[in-house]
Amino acid sequence: MKLVPISVLIFVLLGGCMPDLKSDLPPDRIYWLEVPEVADSPAVNLELAVVPGLDSDRIWLLQLDQRLNFYAGAYWPDNLSPLLESLLRRALTSERSGLDVQVLIERFFAVERGEGLAPEVELRARFEADGVHCRFETVEAVADNRLRDVVAGHQQVLEALAAALAQFARTGRCP
Repeated sequence: MKLVPISVLIFVLLGGCMPDLKSDLPPDRIYWLEVPEVADSPAVNLELAVVPGLDSDRIWLLQLDQRLNFYAGAYWPDNLSPLLESLLRRALTSERSGLDVQVLIERFFAVERGEGLAPEVELRARFEADGVHCRFETVEAVADNRLRDVVAGHQQVLEALAAALAQFARTGRCP
């Protein structure tokens, strides 16, 4: 009988010591990229990698002093390598019998341009297939320094990458 009141007393005392689990910080936001549309998609066996440092689920910003920072609380749904590989495989006709294409993503982030200016989104990649090596770069101006505009810029450079990969797979020449 005495055991029940003591356990209740211990619970009440410990409950008063528990931290408040509320936060004034905004919740994390996960941003979605759509599968790029590619007309007349060639058959491709894609192998994609990203350079060290970029393979995370963060949305990155390269600052003027060359510091790689991230947008606080803003994430992609997965780490960059599996995310981009999934999107590009679905954009291109992914087949084992297709052309073997290796892609290395070297840049996929917003780049700060100066005080009061909206960033640009840069994508830089290397392609390789059948002994042909290519470099691909694209830059997309962002309308405003809001995250939705930065994500829209990422979508645009992803569309350009998918189109360049499709052209490369069809022709065997660098876009």
